[in-house]
Amino acid sequence: MKKRVIGGVVLLLVSSLLVSLWPRQPPDDVLDRMQGILGKLEEMYDGETIFIWSYNAEPDGLDEERVKWIRSEMREAGLGRVSLSCSEHSCLSVYSIARGLHIFRNYMYYKYDSGDLLEEIIVDSVEKAIEENTEVNYAFCERTEAEHWFYCENNH
Repeated sequence: MKKRVIGGVVLLLVSSLLVSLWPRQPPDDVLDRMQGILGKLEEMYDGETIFIWSYNAEPDGLDEERVKWIRSEMREAGLGRVSLSCSEHSCLSVYSIARGLHIFRNYMYYKYDSGDLLEEIIVDSVEKAIEENTEVNYAFCERTEAEHWFYCENNH
């Protein structure tokens, strides 16, 4: 009986680990969802960088109903965190794709860049750039069909 319980617990732990490591791709309409989230973030923007996690305590000073809507959209789109920061001439927003434990995989995210704030290297294909990469650390982005939007991956 004791061996069955231990075996069940081990099976449960291994299954949980595999589920958390399995890649979860966002749905096809994720850019539309992110555009909506960006609109809500811009409405709330008051000169400070905004960070919202899909499951977390209420950020101080932000509109509760808007944050609730943003969190709902984030969970449905498979996003773990969004942020917005603006300078005098442009805004940068980052949308982290929720994929469980990031320590074993690349960090995947989308970026909205209305100016020239993008620090990553822009490539035609992130997948191909990663395959050809010989550097220890990298950060690559590829343009999406939507203007100012990029799909990115890095390993740091």
